[in-house]
Amino acid sequence: MKRIFAKKCDWCNTELILNGKESDTYVINAERKLFCLKTTPGKEPEKDCMSEYLKAQPKKPKLTDKFTAIKKLDELKQFLNKRQSYNR
Repeated sequence: MKRIFAKKCDWCNTELILNGKESDTYVINAERKLFCLKTTPGKEPEKDCMSEYLKAQPKKPKLTDKFTAIKKLDELKQFLNKRQSYNR
C-alpha cells in the first residue's frame, strides 16, 4: 500500500496531491508555504497562487545606503538641536 501525501494550498485552500503519478504541480516558498501552480510549458500559468500571494503582501520600504542614512541622521540631529535651543 502506497501512501499519498496531500496538503492544501496556503492561498486558495485547494487540496494538492504531493506525490504519486497523479500529483499536482506546486511550489513552496522560504516560509514553507505551499501554493498551486497550474501551467503548460511555453504558456502563461493558468493558476499561480504564489504570485497572487506576493502581490497581496504589503510593500516593505527600501533600505538606503550607509552614507544617505548618516546624512539624514545628521540633519535630524541639527533639527533637534535647533528645536531644543528654541524651547529654552
